[in-house]
Amino acid sequence: MPHTNAVPPPPPWLLMFSAADRAALTDTARTASELLADGARPEAVLPARLLSAGHESERLAVAAADTAGLVEGLSFFADGLPSPRWVSGRADGAAARTAWCFGGHGSQWPGMGRALLDWAPEAAKVLRELDVLLPNGVIEPLLSAADGELGPPDTTQPLIFAVQVATAHWLWSLGLRPEAVVGHSLGEVAAAHVAGALTLEDAARVVAVRSRLLAKAGGGGAMATVNLDRHTAARRCERIPGTVVVAAHSAPQQTVVTGEGEATRALVSALEAEGVRCRLIRINAASHSPFVDSVLPQLRAELADLAPAAPSIPWISTVDAAPDPVGLAGADYWARNLRRPVRFTQAVSALARRGIRSYVEIGPHPVLIPPLRETLRAEGVDDPLVVACGQRQTPESVSLLRLLGALHCRGLEIPALDDHTRAEITDQKPPTHRADRG
Repeated sequence: MPHTNAVPPPPPWLLMFSAADRAALTDTARTASELLADGARPEAVLPARLLSAGHESERLAVAAADTAGLVEGLSFFADGLPSPRWVSGRADGAAARTAWCFGGHGSQWPGMGRALLDWAPEAAKVLRELDVLLPNGVIEPLLSAADGELGPPDTTQPLIFAVQVATAHWLWSLGLRPEAVVGHSLGEVAAAHVAGALTLEDAARVVAVRSRLLAKAGGGGAMATVNLDRHTAARRCERIPGTVVVAAHSAPQQTVVTGEGEATRALVSALEAEGVRCRLIRINAASHSPFVDSVLPQLRAELADLAPAAPSIPWISTVDAAPDPVGLAGADYWARNLRRPVRFTQAVSALARRGIRSYVEIGPHPVLIPPLRETLRAEGVDDPLVVACGQRQTPESVSLLRLLGALHCRGLEIPALDDHTRAEITDQKPPTHRADRG
């Protein structure tokens, strides 16, 4: 189904400034805010919508859909007030080595992906390809999703995957490359594609089979995040009548549990009564538990002819502590991905020990930011950059420009930002073959 929009929204703005110190940067922001408030056009403040005003060490980026939003972001920064419209930082080189992280179920929201269709040609191209490759399509479900839940796993998870990989291709189109990739549960499929292990067609096939079989196996299941370490969480699971187990090691003090709906909710109620913070995840299934055992043989059979390539970008597995490179991303791997606990905090710790201080969560809405920060804090990482490229109810165009600004503030020079026009940026093409992704 072709996407049409008679009156597309106006493109957003990204203004970036730099100065020798924070005081000078604050003065610059205040002056720019006053000029815009007095009626000056943003191009009178900076020579282009996407341009770094200098390369000094203290940097500020303001992203907004209109001039009023720019004024708010600039004035809030100048007054020392927090706002999602601005980000600042010292260009210390942290962003030169960035890990791309892909979350799982729970990041969905009605309206996600629509701005990608209108604003980012390369992302829209990927979404159109996936519209053919995925059984339920992509374009119509993204455009027709009403307020509320998007649906069961076999409806929702392919859409999350589609937004993830479309966004990754847009970042590729700017010349950005990750130092490594990591995925949480469903997010491992996007990570495998970005790493070069799976073609887009094979990745779409994996996510379609995986989500369909999860929906088949998951009736009555539930999942929840609890603020306990995984060992304590496992002991508490054993004390609850019924089946409830640890599904994910998200952070040192954050664990996902899953199992029978009644047993999972009983565990959450008991923990909350003790003051433990818990959150039910929006899914009617029980991934990473015995509840999926019945569908694993079928999953292996349907994906038996997968022929993954060796990753061209380091892919840190959240399934196996020491994955066999020969079997990585094959049918058996995806069976283990669906059944075993997600080792996310261990994977992030491994990245931190490699000296990586910059982490970008790629997806419709952040679900990994808190566990990323907690794990990096436990590893003693100094002043990491942890940023998401999507935000619920915020058009992707604004969120993605904010992400570029955050990376630039921490020292990443993005070649496409010197092209001065949005058309030149969004028309660039990402690599389409594995050999181009090294």
